[in-house]
Amino acid sequence: MTQTLEIRSKPKLKFVLDKNEFEIMDAADQKNSGIYLFKYLKNVDLKEKRTDWLISTLSWIADLFTGDIGVGGNYKNKANLKIYLVNRTIKIWLSDEDVENAEKTRQLLLQRKTYTYQ
Repeated sequence: MTQTLEIRSKPKLKFVLDKNEFEIMDAADQKNSGIYLFKYLKNVDLKEKRTDWLISTLSWIADLFTGDIGVGGNYKNKANLKIYLVNRTIKIWLSDEDVENAEKTRQLLLQRKTYTYQ
């Protein structure tokens, strides 16, 4: 049973899930594209866009010392989908619109994962 999940259309990001493997087609970052076996899938994390408080605070402190009050701002980390395999980690950057589809993909990948820690 093959299942195709399109996370975004431009640039194209698509997952094709088969019985024993999954394929990633990432037009934004070709090094993520490939076919991977579920038996090597360790985990999948989804990080939503959030404020990086450390960088934002350091920016505000630097503003105090330089006298450029109001120049610093809130720095945000982009949303990403991180796929942990036995021999590598794949990080896929997402836009705000991609997060809901990425969560569905994350859940399906974890349901089919067969890797067990040895």
